[in-house]
Amino acid sequence: MSTEPEVAVIVGDYGRRRYLRSALRSLAAQTLPRARFEVVVTKNYRDPELDRALDEDGATVLFDEERQIGRWLRRALETSRAPIVTFLDDDDEFEPDRLERLVETFARFPDLGFYRNRVVVIDRDGRPVPRERWRSLEVDPEFDRLGSVHLGPDDLPRLVDLAAHRSYATFNSSTMALRRELLEGGVGDAFERTQLPDQFLFLSGILARRGFYLDDRRLTRYRFYPGNVTREVPWLGHAETSYRDMAAVATRYGFAEVAAWLDERAVHYGRMFRGGTLVSQVAAGAPRGEVAGRTGEYLRYLGRHPEEREWTLDIWAAGMYGLGYVPFGPLVARLARARVAARSSA
Repeated sequence: MSTEPEVAVIVGDYGRRRYLRSALRSLAAQTLPRARFEVVVTKNYRDPELDRALDEDGATVLFDEERQIGRWLRRALETSRAPIVTFLDDDDEFEPDRLERLVETFARFPDLGFYRNRVVVIDRDGRPVPRERWRSLEVDPEFDRLGSVHLGPDDLPRLVDLAAHRSYATFNSSTMALRRELLEGGVGDAFERTQLPDQFLFLSGILARRGFYLDDRRLTRYRFYPGNVTREVPWLGHAETSYRDMAAVATRYGFAEVAAWLDERAVHYGRMFRGGTLVSQVAAGAPRGEVAGRTGEYLRYLGRHPEEREWTLDIWAAGMYGLGYVPFGPLVARLARARVAARSSA
């Protein structure tokens, strides 16, 4: 029997020590025998006690202060050797049978390049969150109707429609696994530039022209809590840049339809980033001339992108705060601070 691992688990932790041990405990509880998977932990801090325990378990521990998510994940990937690679964010956890199920799926479908399962939601303390409080991307109701979906290399139109319009199949890297060769060569070089690993992993599956398996089972525990980096304004700017870069990659590989979808996402996050920045400036009491300039930039952006001009409070609130700040600075600043506080605690 081969002693080589069948799947590598890349665990990434950038400064959130609180949750890493819970993630690692979920790996220790896997039904897949430990000899069949390897663990690579990459983090930006040293913890002698934890590092010693990981070494005793046979895990590889990397110290990496790189802030570019794709770059430090690829470095960890290059340290591993298994033919299938999956990822675990430090604040997420795997259900006990998650690795066993994904290995079974890859064995069942030899054409498979990419695998994804659904999530259950836990809070900051690891307690289950009632389903009625989940967001749509966490419920992902389309798979309640479809069940698990296996798409072959020739099913790209259906895959793009499912991912872009009907489901949230690009959500959360802790739900994803792929064959390691999908992130080699030029695609791997592009992966290093991303701050959106989940969306890029999905894209790499498309570029490889391999099969997709979208599992309707909920095998990943996704931790949702105030302070998660993906809820912060600077992250929205990174998202815009990463989507534009992915669109360029898709164009270079001849996937025009995929590039158009990614460009749409870049525009959406560009609007959110500009609006969020404007509200943050108002809340911080920035100089009125600076806020006026930022307001003009935001309204011009909406003018250039009519697809983002729906009549919702989320879209127009930023412009209203900006316009109202010039004549009514202190009052509007208080309102903006209340809005920022409400969003951060939601």
